[in-house]
Amino acid sequence: MLKRVSSRVNNEREEGIMKRTLVFLAGLVLLLMPWSEAMPYPDKPIKAIVGYEAGSAVDINARIFFKFMEKELGQPIAVVNKPGAAGSLGLREVHGASPDGYTIGVSPSINVLKIQGLLPYTHHDFDVLGVPAYTWCLLAVPAKSPFKDAKELAANAKANPGQVKMSTTTKGAVFWMLCKYFERITGTKLNVISNPGGATYIAAQLGGGHADAGFASIAPLKSQIDAGNIRVLGTTTEKRVPGFDQWPTLKESGIDMVMNGWIAYVAPKGLPPEVYKKLIAASAKVAASKEYIEENAKTGSITTPECIGQEAVKFLDEDAAKQRPILEELGAAKDK
Repeated sequence: MLKRVSSRVNNEREEGIMKRTLVFLAGLVLLLMPWSEAMPYPDKPIKAIVGYEAGSAVDINARIFFKFMEKELGQPIAVVNKPGAAGSLGLREVHGASPDGYTIGVSPSINVLKIQGLLPYTHHDFDVLGVPAYTWCLLAVPAKSPFKDAKELAANAKANPGQVKMSTTTKGAVFWMLCKYFERITGTKLNVISNPGGATYIAAQLGGGHADAGFASIAPLKSQIDAGNIRVLGTTTEKRVPGFDQWPTLKESGIDMVMNGWIAYVAPKGLPPEVYKKLIAASAKVAASKEYIEENAKTGSITTPECIGQEAVKFLDEDAAKQRPILEELGAAKDK
């Protein structure tokens, strides 16, 4: 009888040891498995670094895009605003982040910042996800401005060099380039007021009557326009914009200036192939969705669902080639 009890106890002890061993080995296998197999991407929130302040044109459009990306990826995307140096401060952080898919960057000028000496690298030093939309810009003035159209503003600026105060963003950013391009094609010399961030500064200065004019996209100016504090003189488009066709183009005022803005979405170089494919697939699906296109249109943006992945790289290459001669002529090219 004692032998049978002892045998049963030994068997139970051996079974317990075996079970604990199996549990340990199973945990060890999971620990040693490649991360992509153990925990499918993404399994935690993603950080999105926007190199402009909250409420800027870049920030507004990026938040729309990320709202839909969250649904596709199944994880929240936390936007972190890090304004400064035409967005290059934020891009430096993205460039130095781990290429694991949990850091994404946003920029409207990533392809030309090196040309301007603001960054030591270009979009080729990142994994480009897409340029899913572009936006047109407008020339605006305070509501009480004496200028009735863009031609009248240009004539006054030409007659009074350095007197017309033009509010703009950080030197090197897209709206700053618009100001300098306006000077070049109109033969004027403006008093360009560069601000440390995005177009929220332009909206405040125009709305408060602290500047004579400014270039920006409609999103950051809309509330001031709706409130009757800002008046639009013209758009930088080839033709009038559907839904906003109450505003003439600058070309209609005799100023042949056609320039658009865009936003590129990038990640640190060297993403794992499966992570890159998932981000590209999600970006493509968002850019082609009816909901994103409709919400984007409300900000004056036009969706480009074909500009994802390598097509976006091609676009940024071509855009940089167009902007280089302008920057060189303006004396803003510093990479030579």
